[in-house]
Order: sequence, then C-alpha cells, then structure tokens
Amino acid sequence: MQEPAKLSLVIAPWTKEHDATQFASNLASIKKYIQEQAHRDVSSYTSSVFVLTEHGDMVIRGYYSLSSISLVFNELPGKVQKKLPRYPETSGILLGRLGVDRDYSQKLQKDSGSKPRLGELLLANAQIRCLKNSRDVGSALLVIDAEMPSDEEQKNGAIDPLPFYTKYGFVPLTANPRRVIKTMRAIAEEYKTI
Repeated sequence: MQEPAKLSLVIAPWTKEHDATQFASNLASIKKYIQEQAHRDVSSYTSSVFVLTEHGDMVIRGYYSLSSISLVFNELPGKVQKKLPRYPETSGILLGRLGVDRDYSQKLQKDSGSKPRLGELLLANAQIRCLKNSRDVGSALLVIDAEMPSDEEQKNGAIDPLPFYTKYGFVPLTANPRRVIKTMRAIAEEYKTI
C-alpha cells in the first residue's frame, strides 16, 4: 500500500495574489471578510492578515487577522489584573477573525480519515506571532471576540467558537463573556522553546 503524500502548508502575510474566491464557511462574516474586506484592512494598515495555503499554491485555505487593541484595566479578571501594571488601559493584540475553508477541511478529513485541525494550526501560529511581536511592541494580552453564529448559520452547521478558544486557555471577560483573553505571559509559558 502506498503512503499518502505529505501535505505541505504555509502561513504567510496576505497579498493581492492570494485567491479567496473558493473560500467557504458556515459563518457568513468569515467568508465575507476574506473575500471582501481583508484587502482593505491590509492596504489601510488597519489589520494584518495571514493566510494558510498549500506550498506553491495561492488559494486561501484558512486565515486570521491581527490588529491592535486596548482594554480597560478594571474590566479584566482579578487574576489577570494582579499580573499587570495598573495603567487605566492595557495593551493587546486582537485576533479579529480566524477561519478555515470548510470544503477544504472536509476534503482533507475524507482523504486522511482524521480531522486536519487547521484551526488549531492557525491559532498556534497566531499566538507565536503575537508573542514575538510583543517583544518589539509591548502587548500584554491576546484578545478574541468569539462571534456567536446566527440561528440560521447554526442550522447550516456553524458551531459556537467560544469553547474552542477556552479549550486553549483563553478566559472570558466578566463584562463581555464573548470576549476572551490570554496573557502573553501564559503564551510565553506554553511556547517557551520558541
């Protein structure tokens, strides 16, 4: 029996040459962002977008976006406040969007017999990238707004992303439980070999 070919994936900054026309998602906002908004955010320096492709291919199979954010210190959980300086606001990096091409993921799962875990790959890459960048421009937190899928999106297979993020150590804010955070200190501890 022949061994399946190894998949070679690349995560790189979005460019105009990348192709998002085939990107499919059960969340309309994820699909719309990469197809219609990402190029504007990148060209206006509002966000940086990083795309997952197969090596040598420009078709986008997944992506995430990063931008700057500040959070009111008093809205942070007490455990987090104890580890940070007491400025009125705390710096962070917002992981604004993270999406995987549904059809591509399903194809990989069918071909390999196991879940490809592309979302985990993108989240790990984002955390490492944020950690490295926070050494140049201080950022105490990685922040994610976990968008709740609409009833219609849920009927079409979309799942709530909040449990995905909390599984990987992100903690909800009390004032806004859909916004989750993770300290750079916690990320540094997880990825201390980097």
